[in-house]
This record gives sequence, structure tokens and C-alpha cells, in this order.
Amino acid sequence: MCGICFCLHTQPNAAVPIDYTPLNARGPDFQKQYGPIAFTSDLYITFAVSVLSIRGFKQEQPFVDEDGNVLIYNGEIYEAPFQIKESDNDGVLLFDHFKQCSTDMDICQLISQLEGCFAFIYYQKQTSCLYYGRDRLGRRSLMYAMIDDNQSNLKMILTSVRLQQFSYTELDSSILHKLSIKSTDGTFQIDTIPYVKPTINIICSEPPDTLLTELENDSIFQNISTTFFNQLHAAVRRRLANLPTLCRRCKRLTDGTLRPENGCPHAKLAILFSGGIDSSVLTALADRILPSNEPIDLLNVSFFSDVRAPPPADRQTGNSEVLVWENDVHLVVLGLQALTELNTARQWNFVQIDVDVNELRHYRENVIKTVIYPCSTVLDDSIGSALWFAARGSGKLHPVNTIYESPAEVLLSGLGADEQLAGYSRHRSTFQAHGWKGLENELEMEINRISKRNLGRDDRVISSLGKEVRFPFLDEQLVNYLRSVPIWYKADLRLGRGTGEKYLLRYIACHNLSLFQSSKYPKRAIQFGSRIAKLENRKEKASDQCSRLTIDDED
Repeated sequence: MCGICFCLHTQPNAAVPIDYTPLNARGPDFQKQYGPIAFTSDLYITFAVSVLSIRGFKQEQPFVDEDGNVLIYNGEIYEAPFQIKESDNDGVLLFDHFKQCSTDMDICQLISQLEGCFAFIYYQKQTSCLYYGRDRLGRRSLMYAMIDDNQSNLKMILTSVRLQQFSYTELDSSILHKLSIKSTDGTFQIDTIPYVKPTINIICSEPPDTLLTELENDSIFQNISTTFFNQLHAAVRRRLANLPTLCRRCKRLTDGTLRPENGCPHAKLAILFSGGIDSSVLTALADRILPSNEPIDLLNVSFFSDVRAPPPADRQTGNSEVLVWENDVHLVVLGLQALTELNTARQWNFVQIDVDVNELRHYRENVIKTVIYPCSTVLDDSIGSALWFAARGSGKLHPVNTIYESPAEVLLSGLGADEQLAGYSRHRSTFQAHGWKGLENELEMEINRISKRNLGRDDRVISSLGKEVRFPFLDEQLVNYLRSVPIWYKADLRLGRGTGEKYLLRYIACHNLSLFQSSKYPKRAIQFGSRIAKLENRKEKASDQCSRLTIDDED
């Protein structure tokens, strides 16, 4: 994981006036600035990068070669048109292949063929062009600000996270961006090139009249469930193949120089663990993949308030006020129930993270609202804040109740399952109104907008803690496979909650992973299960602009 930043400015010798502290929080192991480099006679470019050393050694950036080409890169590449060994640095390999590209389409084709979570900024010296972008699903943040101010040295900024008081926009993740010089007047222009879309071979089938529960022995469904399980297992394996050998604490104690053959005995992996079907399946798969002596942290977050409030209509007590105490939270109960179905031979560190409203307000004002930006709705506040506290991993170990802070720098998230397998309540409404075709169209829209709606925000939130989140359900091969499967083999919303939504996932949870109870739990969104939604204002709607996230931008 890295923080990357590019600045286009007018002064060749003066330092670019930017506070890189938010960027450095993403990469606490190494920081560097490179430049300025003359872009034109009147424009200069400077790069800044911060690095989190996931693979156990400090890989310096930017990557610079003898020809003056420069790459700053953030992410993980799992599959590529070139071989990547577990010991390789994917940024170094990507830089080598960028140098072999001579045209815009060469670069676009290269990026289109990469599978993984990444953002990059590449300067091609020979052509004086800058190429930049995100992976097609947008799992790593990259934003831009155009600065139209005659008094400012800065003209443009690309960055992983908000820096200074400028107005930023998230970069479109479906296209390659190119910054170059207009030959006529020497000013710069930005062009875009759409990434090449993968070919999807649709599994042809007609909507069944019978319920999906009656199709379990159907050969088509059996082939689909087997392929889905194998694809998801492989997606988790790819994301666990290069875990660090040292946890954060041991890495800091040795300054990253100690290389014990068997690593340290602490958790290097944490899972955002609600106890719901998505996180339970990922946890069971991680248990099958990691060595049995590796502990795994399960991070479970809840919120409570001790403020006085009017009692609900069904809880009249005779008093004008009652104490609102929401620590008997649904996700804690759900998580502890799911824990009973996991492999008892492994050390599971169930971290119960209880956050009171005052702590929430303090960190939202001082940290969270800056890293959530430019997302700004009530839903962004609820989900972003819940993710920040969960990823921080500071709580109490169950059942011993001792203080614990997760030392793992790699996290797994179940994001993407609901969007592809009809897990949200709005999908039921769509199905009831528009049938199978309407639901299929809705899911296609969900996956197409997930970068703008979720992923940039979640990356900024979690990376601000110097940790990296990985999304097995958003593995390209898995996403492309699920796009080929008709919706009536993935979910059947004629069936009740806890059965019909994400039916395909529930099936493999029960039949392949023996998660008999977890496979039946209804969807409980993090903002409701953690009780953060409505904690401060019960009249808000999720789509409302959130006044608590307000940040003043420069005009």
C-alpha cells in the first residue's frame, strides 16, 4: 500500500507548498519527494510517495530509470500478461513493461490486462506525457484537483487522499487519462482512452418457474456452485499469497531488518468480521489457506450512546427520558454466533470494538471526515466511520476482556457480494417491480458504480491507518464469471430473507464450508448492525448531505 501524489506547478526552484502528512499516513515505512522536473519551459512536475512495506522490505519509490521515465504506483497485481512471482515487486515489473510501450494504446492495453487493486501515475520522458489511472473497479483511491488561481504556484494535483484546501474529484476508473502539451501554445491538455472491456460469455438459460431451492440438484446449478466456490477460493488465496512475515509491532521493533525464518507469532491478517454470510465465508476460506499456527484477528465494531433521548413509542416507561444504551448490538451477537462455527484448532482473536458517541465525534472531526472526502452523504458518514474504527482494531479480546490492538496490516473485506448477488433490500423492491430482467440490470449498475459509490472512500478510510484492505469478492475473474451467470442461479427473491438473497453464496457456505447457521443469517448492513446509523440524528436519510462531514474548499 502506498500514498501517491503528483503536482503540476509553475515555479522551478520553490518547494511545492503542500503538507504531505495525510499522504504519509498511508505509507508509514518510507516517504520521498522527487522533482521538480521541467515539463515545459513554464511548467514543472513533482512526485511524492509514501510506502507501506507489506512484503517485509522497504521498496523505495518513485521508480526512475536512466531515460528519465518515472512511475509512482500503489497496489497489488495478481494476474498480468507477464509472469509475477511471489517474491517479485509488481511495481518494478509494471515499470519495466511501461517502458516497452510506445503508443497510448500500448499503455491502455497493458493496464486493461492487469488484474488487481492499483492506482498509478507514469511519466514518459521521451514524449513529455503523463499517464494515470485506477484499476477498472476503482479499488484504490486517486483524486484530482484543477487549480485556477493566478496567485497559486500549483496548477493540478493528483493524489490518493485530500491534501490542502482544494476541491477534489475522484478519478473515473473506467478510462486511462493522459496529460500532454498542446503543440500550438504550450499549455497542457487532458485526453482519455477507455479501457478494454473483458469478453463475457453468458450462460444461456430461461428463467425457471420453480424456486431455486428446487434446482439444487440441477446439473447447471451444481456446475455453477462448484465453479463459484473454486473461483472464490482462488481469489482469497491470491490475496493471502504475499502476507508479511512480521506483524506491525514486530516490524517496528526491528525496523524491518529482522527476517525470522518463521516470522513472528502474531496476527498478520485481520478480517472485517460482522458474522454475516460474506465475512464468515471469507474467514472459513482463509482458515483453509493459511498455516494452522497463524492467528487471525476478527474485527467486530459497535457503537453506543449514553445521551438522554425520548423513549420509542413501544417502550413507554412512565419517565419522560430513558437511557439509550446500544451495546447489545446485533453485529456483536451475530459475530459471536458465527465464531462458534469456525475451526476451533485455530487461534481466533475476536476483537470487540465498542465506540461511544463522543469518541466517534472526536475522530470524525479530526481524521475521518478528511479521508472520507469528497464523499459527503449520511451513508458515507455511517459506513466510513464504522470502517475506520473497525480497521483501527482497538478493542477488547473476547472472552477474556483484555485490551487489544490488532497488529495486522492486511485486512479482508466482504464488499462486493451484495452488489453481485442481490443482497440489499432495494434489490427485492426492484425484483417485485421489474422482475428478473430489472434485477439483472440493477446488479450490472451496482458493479459499474461501485468505484464511485464505495471503493475510493473505503480505501482512503482504511489506508489512513497505514493498513491495506483487499476484496476477494471483487476479484476480476470472479466478477467476470458472476456476470456470465443468469441472476436466477445467483439469487431468488421469491424466497424469504436469509434464504433468497445471495442464495448461491449461502449454498456454498452450507455445503462446502459447513457454515450451517451463518448461511441462514439475513443481511444486516454495517451501518445498522453496528448501530451507528441514527445514533446522532434519527430523522436523517442515507442519501442526505451530512453536515457532520462539511469541509470548506477554496473557491
